[in-house]
Amino acid sequence: MHCHTIPYQDKYIIYRPLRRLAFVGNSPMAELCANVYANPSFPVKAEQQTAYDFLESVGFPEPDILFPEAPMENAAFQPTVCVLFLTNVCNLRCIYCYAHGGDNRPEKLTIELAQAAIDNVCQNASEQGLDHYMLSFHGGGEPIMAWRVLQDCVAYARQTELPVNINLTSNGVWTENQRSWLLDHIDEISLSLDGPPEVQNRQRPRLTGRASHPAVMATVRELDRRNKSYGIRVTITDETIDQLPDIVAYLCRETGAQTLQVEPAFNHGRARKDHQALLQNERFAEMFLAGYDIAHEQGRHMYYSGARPWLLTNRFCEAFNKALIVGPDGFVTSCYEVCGRDHELAGDFIFGEMDRQGLLSINPRIRRKLLTRIEERRQLCRACFCYFHCAGDCPSKTFSPGAGSHLVHGSRCDLNRTITKELIIRYILEGEGVWNGEENH
Repeated sequence: MHCHTIPYQDKYIIYRPLRRLAFVGNSPMAELCANVYANPSFPVKAEQQTAYDFLESVGFPEPDILFPEAPMENAAFQPTVCVLFLTNVCNLRCIYCYAHGGDNRPEKLTIELAQAAIDNVCQNASEQGLDHYMLSFHGGGEPIMAWRVLQDCVAYARQTELPVNINLTSNGVWTENQRSWLLDHIDEISLSLDGPPEVQNRQRPRLTGRASHPAVMATVRELDRRNKSYGIRVTITDETIDQLPDIVAYLCRETGAQTLQVEPAFNHGRARKDHQALLQNERFAEMFLAGYDIAHEQGRHMYYSGARPWLLTNRFCEAFNKALIVGPDGFVTSCYEVCGRDHELAGDFIFGEMDRQGLLSINPRIRRKLLTRIEERRQLCRACFCYFHCAGDCPSKTFSPGAGSHLVHGSRCDLNRTITKELIIRYILEGEGVWNGEENH
């Protein structure tokens, strides 16, 4: 059953995710919808006819679209996205870093391992008949701190038999020469920028403690000048919750980024160690929505990863199946955020190795176990109206060590439902009473 009646003030949101249909109704309308959804031939009473005519006009009696829900349990691991964690070294010391970036013994990926990973993914994409593959630089440190390896990887990928799309996730604290080279050679860039100087400099200081804001904004200005494709990732702590709308307004005013991803500081890494993880979820939801309205007015797409009503999916993310994610010492992981062997979830997510000769070895038992846990959690979510949007939510943010931990639904689920519900209401208002299939993002 995928027809939801979601309490909202003194009425209900009637929501059919697989019809991309939502509107607000009273109790009799909610009851009629439940009956019609269960039985399209439901005998409508005379006093219900006007309400039923409305349902027909918006396509409510139509069946759900067919949507693949079956997990890819037996699918071979043939990734077409190559994700390289070049290093754990970082030029910043962000107060909430999930990876303890820069705190541990320095490690860098060798060019030999990087080339082997690129070859593996390029071959898979070619065999699958794709017209390109993806190369992404990410990880538990700042990719530009492995500068020569990054340059060599880009040069190598550009000469493979299949075209490549290259993207970089970075803090944007680059020298002028690095900035020029990166904007010449990288296709898409995701920048971490937490807002105006007082926020950015407190939450994301340089290694030396100096301000990082001027360097990031120099990068932003050059990105805008060149009309490059980029998005901005913002992390909110308890201290900056009330500033969230102002942060969004600042980014809309001072940057040309069309996409803003706004996330709470999660309880991993340095955020856990130094008690910087966001705790005030209800306040975050309230301020996020205020910021969303500002971004929307400015024509920007703003989102939080746990609330995506524009998206229908059977998996929170595709990294598990589509990405070959290789760490500095050759480990292979299922998650962009489980980026070191010392992570508390490493035993569940690190499922393979690449040796110095570039041979990839996979532990199918670990992959099957993780997939089983993901599916078990997802099946518990079937009655939730967010089911087709978060698909059980992000494993690295919702799992914890120990048997059965993946079956626990915590405060993040409440946050996801709150924001999703309020976004649906906004879609309904934009549609003058009905959201009927528009993307709205």
